[in-house]
Amino acid sequence: MQQLSLFTKIDAPVQYIPSFLSKEDADSLLLHCLQLEWQQNQIKMLGKLLQVPRLETIYGDEGCDYLYSKSVLLTPRPWTAALDFLRQNIEHVTGYRFNIVIGNLYRDGSDSIGWHSDADYQWESNRQSLPCHWGQSGSSRSVPMIRSTLIIFG
Repeated sequence: MQQLSLFTKIDAPVQYIPSFLSKEDADSLLLHCLQLEWQQNQIKMLGKLLQVPRLETIYGDEGCDYLYSKSVLLTPRPWTAALDFLRQNIEHVTGYRFNIVIGNLYRDGSDSIGWHSDADYQWESNRQSLPCHWGQSGSSRSVPMIRSTLIIFG
């Protein structure tokens, strides 16, 4: 597995792994993810309820609800075999244990989310955020993204 450091002159806690899964596993996982139960949630902003501009889902351990922006509560569905396979692979690479996976589905060019932080995360402060990309090739915040990319922050 090839690993690329995005920061060669500073000590930044980021790992970029562009071929985390094989092409076959990544393609299979993408098809599986498209069949997950997705929902469009509402978020309270500036005193108004607005549609979140993407579809969202969460799978994981029972009791690991996730609340963000003090208005969107995601309650996990039980792990699927494919998502548990993904979790086990990520845990093997990182050495961390994960109890949920949150998915965001951007349907077209009108679905998007602006710059933000996940500062309202309610669990322990040493949590890890691991973006995985299984959609079309593109970029995320000027980072090249190819199918099966894993980025480890922290």
